[in-house]
Amino acid sequence: MNKLSFNIFGVLLLSVFSVNCWSITDKEYAEEVLSQGLQINDEFLEFLDARSCELGIVPNCNRPLSIKDIARLKSLFRQLEGWKREAFDTLLPVHDKIKGRRFIIKHNQSHKISPALGGIVVSLKHNEDSSQEFIESILISSAIRLVMYDSFFRLSVPLSKAKKMRSILASDMGAEGTLLRETFQVALDSKNWKKVEMDLKFLKESEAYRLISDSFIELYLEKSFTKAKIAEKDFSYKVRNLLLINTLLTHAELSDAMERIMGKISEFFGNTIGSIQVRSGKLKKLIGHTPTMIRLKNKLKPLDILFEKTPFRLTDQFIPGFFGHVALWLGTPEELMNMRVDFRGKEIPLLDHPKMLPFLERMSQGKLIVEALRKPGVTMNTFENFLDVDDLVVVRPEFNGNPAERILKTVELVGRPYDFNFDVETENAIVCSELIYQVFDEYDWPIKREMGRYTISPDHVAWKAVDSCFEPVMMFHDGKEIVKNYHQELRSLLERRGGISYTPSSNCL
Repeated sequence: MNKLSFNIFGVLLLSVFSVNCWSITDKEYAEEVLSQGLQINDEFLEFLDARSCELGIVPNCNRPLSIKDIARLKSLFRQLEGWKREAFDTLLPVHDKIKGRRFIIKHNQSHKISPALGGIVVSLKHNEDSSQEFIESILISSAIRLVMYDSFFRLSVPLSKAKKMRSILASDMGAEGTLLRETFQVALDSKNWKKVEMDLKFLKESEAYRLISDSFIELYLEKSFTKAKIAEKDFSYKVRNLLLINTLLTHAELSDAMERIMGKISEFFGNTIGSIQVRSGKLKKLIGHTPTMIRLKNKLKPLDILFEKTPFRLTDQFIPGFFGHVALWLGTPEELMNMRVDFRGKEIPLLDHPKMLPFLERMSQGKLIVEALRKPGVTMNTFENFLDVDDLVVVRPEFNGNPAERILKTVELVGRPYDFNFDVETENAIVCSELIYQVFDEYDWPIKREMGRYTISPDHVAWKAVDSCFEPVMMFHDGKEIVKNYHQELRSLLERRGGISYTPSSNCL
């Protein structure tokens, strides 16, 4: 059991005890922990219900999860996963007293059972502490397993349909998010079902020895749906539901496999044609003109958003809309050195923050543009490297709050791989436009549903400038600088043939 991992089904269901240690005789604390565990389960159920459309549980629903929703999902999952470890890996082995296939309660007469049968003899006496501790252990082990099965049967169907949630967990949480099969293995294991049956049989036969009744744990057991089915010996219910669950799981895993295959095809396609470039960009000639480079760099401010068009690269032909790439200007060390940010309750210089330290050397080398490339993923490059383009547009976002916090958020993304699935609802891997989507997460971004996932393109980001949410501050088109009518010129570029249709929004945030 200790080697098994549990997916969200089991996790949320198994999380009845916290990571705190407690004495098995302290029933008040045990009841408090059980109550806390059930509360977390309720919060998860409420989240599933409130976001059933966004999670894909409701068919034909085209709404994405917000970044805050994704963060909430991960937070709930991590809490449940932590409780699962304590409940099944630490507490259950301690309280799993009936380990054999048979037991006999010893009263006034002597009973024996053959060791070959794997049975045990339990000696119970009225008003004896050891008897009460043994019974309480069985109560605890029963509660853990029944919470698992009650919630498992209740949630397995909607969670099997929540393909989007599985994708987020698998993509963004590593081993934490790949626990689906292990949970099914736990629930489908006949040994676990047999153990809960034996625990309940023991509790029924030992009822006369209990000094305390109607405790919180016992009341929960009385309300357990699974316990009622076991009492009715309704084994057809178990078989019927587990077969249904297996069918759904097989379908879900096939769907996930197809998504992984599509991602690999996209990765191969992008990396193969990404190296095909028929000429250099028209703005590359500016790199050798020092006064112009100084002027352009001086116009840039921290967190400016840069768009580029490279019609001479084959990959550009397959990106919807006008712009093919978008990146973020981090700001010079001289500009950032005056910024301050909170660290452990104390305000410190931004450049002294531990998250900034690994990037200071690259910044000193002029690598002040953060961008997501097919290889190596989210990286830092120089402005000179970025200028191998025909078109360049720079816009300046308006936002509330401390810009230093967004600088930290930006560098935290450096090193993440490229998202060849182009899915804005996963965070572990991102494309160039998702970089902006993540850093400015409070904006009401235009996005589009493509092949079962929500995507955001560079043009989607650029349209926010047409909405007057961003202020254009620099523009080059076809190698020539444009010095006026930025909003009008940008709209004209975005509305060109092949551009993305978009209805401007009255709200930026």
